[in-house]
Amino acid sequence: MKLKKYTRVAAFIGAAALVGASLTACGGDDGGKDASGGDSGDVVTIQVWDYLGQGVSNDAMEAAVAAFEEANPNIKVERTSFAFADLATSIVQGGVGGSLPDVAIVDIVDTQNFASLTLLMDVTEKFGDQGDKFYEGPWSSTQFDGQTVALPLNSNNLALYYNKAMFEEAGVDVPTTWDELYDVGMELSGDGKNALALSAIKSEQGTFQVLPFVWQTGGDLDNYAESGAEALTYLKKLIDDGVVSSAVTNYTQEDARTQFVTENVAMMINGPWELQNLQAEDIDFGVAMLPKGEINATGLGGENIVAFAGSAHPEEAQLFMEFMALGEGAEIYLNASGQLSARADLAGQLEVSNDENMKVFEEQMQYTHARAYGGEYNKISEAIQISIQSALTGAATPEEAAATAAETITPLLP
Repeated sequence: MKLKKYTRVAAFIGAAALVGASLTACGGDDGGKDASGGDSGDVVTIQVWDYLGQGVSNDAMEAAVAAFEEANPNIKVERTSFAFADLATSIVQGGVGGSLPDVAIVDIVDTQNFASLTLLMDVTEKFGDQGDKFYEGPWSSTQFDGQTVALPLNSNNLALYYNKAMFEEAGVDVPTTWDELYDVGMELSGDGKNALALSAIKSEQGTFQVLPFVWQTGGDLDNYAESGAEALTYLKKLIDDGVVSSAVTNYTQEDARTQFVTENVAMMINGPWELQNLQAEDIDFGVAMLPKGEINATGLGGENIVAFAGSAHPEEAQLFMEFMALGEGAEIYLNASGQLSARADLAGQLEVSNDENMKVFEEQMQYTHARAYGGEYNKISEAIQISIQSALTGAATPEEAAATAAETITPLLP
């Protein structure tokens, strides 16, 4: 799902705050069989909510659902698709009113928020030992308070886009480290142009794009005073020396794309959803892994599939989860939608694996980090956003900004 929509997650978080009160191993050989009794002839209908009701995503869901119903003739799936901005709010409201579906496909960032509201079914007994099937990043987004509350459906991440002609003209190679990114950026900037565009806006997009720099230090939010300071110091140097525009504190990911397409910059940080947009432009571009700091790291986006605690059909709900994430439905959905898999065993096996640029995103899946920081993530993200704005605008030093944010973040971590 396109990451621009992450900016709307705050709407759900506000609603959640108001509610506030409120197989053993993958099923063995039975993963695609009828779980509703088969011989009884009774048909069970499960309700599924998602925000995949348009374009190839809808086509992919329809194909996967048809395959599931064919394999399980006693189970019918009734889908309801919402606008992205409305699904999370509808789930929270449904939790209050007792009118939730059996299953939903949700943004990975929302998963732990829903779990913190006790809306999700604990599926640890059936799926808790399936972590080795998935990349660590996506799997971590399904874990809450020692329970497995979801399965990863599809994933995306952030990589470095570069303009091949501008690189060739400058005689520089694609950077693979922080030092190289700075040096190449200095060669490519000047004459009123910067070299790199990214989003550092005060929204979830800014958090999503800046956190990889934090993780690349080898640190995390539990030592944000240090890791955050190091990441923000590096980004501030890029701004001060003209590699990155000071306007990035107002850039959305779409703004970063605009800077790249108009060749105001030779590089941008963005996700695979931009490939189709760029292919429509007259620009020769390539995609590379994000330059590493102490370690490789990138941000994770995508969707998880969840079942709800109040489902009247828990067995059928979990069977659908299994089919979509671990069974035949995974490849059907991923190939039809053009999404990356959260499963390591499908690397190189999907249609997207044949695309030179998508291969980069696929390779980076091993380095993805989820924003899986418990039920207070909205407050944590806000503190990160404030630190980004303070440090990159010069309102505070990177050390001061990170230390202030850490005071908020640390007691909120699970």
